Formats: sequence, structure tokens, C-alpha cells
Amino acid sequence: MPYEPHPDEIGLVRECLQGNALYQKKLFEKFYGKMLGICQRYAKDADEAQDILQDGYIKVFQKLEGFDFNCPLEAWIRKIMINTAIDRFRTAARQPIPIEIETAHGVTEEGNVLNDISLRDLLTMIQKLPAGYRMIFNMHVIEGFNHREISEELHITEGTSKSQLAKAKALLQKMINREYTNNE
Repeated sequence: MPYEPHPDEIGLVRECLQGNALYQKKLFEKFYGKMLGICQRYAKDADEAQDILQDGYIKVFQKLEGFDFNCPLEAWIRKIMINTAIDRFRTAARQPIPIEIETAHGVTEEGNVLNDISLRDLLTMIQKLPAGYRMIFNMHVIEGFNHREISEELHITEGTSKSQLAKAKALLQKMINREYTNNE
């Protein structure tokens, strides 16, 4: 069944395309919270998340004329935000992702500490991951990219994507255990 855009969404986009600043502000505010959440997952801190968000919204308004009403506006904006974060990572990296830590060894699963972790704490831990780990973790685990897609987007091998994901997961597990259990 094809997607049917809500009339309010059509009006919002059309007014933005006419340069109506009030509607541009409405569009920004309507998706601000969700898009900031996406940017925070990819960023190392709040300032970088705000930069990604701002760059992303600039692209949204630049590309709005090409928006296809056959998909939800939120999904379209989300894709732009993710691609903006990926572009920022590529620009910063310009080289293979360095191995910044050793793989965590001896991490145990005692109890179910995941029940004790708040989303804010988890986000903070994800933000502490090295840039390459954080990018691949978000793309694979949160956004659902497969390793082939990640390798194409980041210009790395599938093996590197898999390795970085495994190391990201191990490091997160180590952070969680350190924070929520007294193993170390």
C-alpha cells in the first residue's frame, strides 16, 4: 500500500519551499528532538551533535525541493541526518579507522545489568566509543545497515566493519560491566 502523506505535511513542505520562515521554523521544531537524538548517537559529545544537526537541517532545506511525497517526511529527514553524520566522519577520518583499544577480554555476564542502564547512560557510553567504533555500531545496530552497506558508505572493507563492530560491542560491554558491576 503506497504511503499517503498527511495534508499538514504537504502544506508544511510547500510553505517551506515558498520561503515562509514561520513554516521553516515549524518543520525544524517538529523533528528537532528525534533528529537530535540521532545526531547524539553518532557524535562524541553534545557540541558535535548540535553541529551535525545544524548541518543536517541546512541540507534538508537545500534539498527540500526534491522531496518525494511517497515517503514520510520524518524518514527522509532522518536519512539526511544519518548521511550528514557519515559525511562528517569520512571527512574527519580520511584514513583507515585506527585501532585505539585492545579487545576486551574476560568480560562476564553476571546478572542482567541491562535492566539497570538508563538510556542516557547508554548514550553516554556510546559517545565514549572511538569514532570508528561509534559510527559502525550506530550504522549496524541502530540503523540496520549490513556490513556491505557500511563498507560502501565508509570506504572500508566488510572485514574491517565486522571487526570494528565486534570491538565496539566488547568495549561497550566492558564499560557496562565497569559501571554496573564491580568486576574490575
